[in-house]
Amino acid sequence: MKTQDETPLQNTIAVFIDFENLYYSSVNNYGEEPDLMIIRKLCEKKGGIASIQAFGDWVRFNEQINNLQTSGIQPVFTPLSRTEKSSADTFICVHAMKLFMQNQNINTLILVSGDRDFIPLLNELRSLGKNTYLMGVTGSISRDLVNVADGIIEYRPEKIKHQESKSLQTPQKKVSDQIQDRVLALLKKENRRINVATIGIMIKKEHPTFNHKEFGFEKLSHFLDGFPQIKIEYDEDKLVAYASLIK
Repeated sequence: MKTQDETPLQNTIAVFIDFENLYYSSVNNYGEEPDLMIIRKLCEKKGGIASIQAFGDWVRFNEQINNLQTSGIQPVFTPLSRTEKSSADTFICVHAMKLFMQNQNINTLILVSGDRDFIPLLNELRSLGKNTYLMGVTGSISRDLVNVADGIIEYRPEKIKHQESKSLQTPQKKVSDQIQDRVLALLKKENRRINVATIGIMIKKEHPTFNHKEFGFEKLSHFLDGFPQIKIEYDEDKLVAYASLIK
């Protein structure tokens, strides 16, 4: 696997962002939305960007469109399936292969995602002699995907952005109790398991300065797992965490 310092200067890059994957992994791990300008700057360190696109359901993520455009990232709409599953992986694979086949001068892919469904895409591009890099949050990228890429670029926000709020004056114990009550109420109302990232968004809206790391937890899922009535489960790749009530 190549290190970031081994990248040739003549790289011409195409960047494909699986926005839902990036968004939820950032919220899960850092408690905040991804900083798209940091994403772009990290990509620019690899060479000249010929194309940078973010694929997602922009009905669901409508508030992010302005941030994308301000960062010079083109949003590409990918509708949800009938089961409300993201179709971004399919769209990215089709668009990426078409772009690389039609533009021989583009020699490097940066895929901003941790989804193992992209393994065939990376294998195919590498067979064509293209460089393939992954960008994502540490711990949120499939190990199988890492094994077929040329390198990894870690995304990490420069700082946790704090907002002025009355909750700054609230003791941690009280905040923790308030969050526990709110999450329990949500789980009881929905009566199903809920993506931890969705819970994180709710918490940030009600407690803008909340940061699970200030409570001694590396991830939001670990913080929630400390509540006696809440159970945390992970998908098969341990990339997505879900919370549910212990019955």
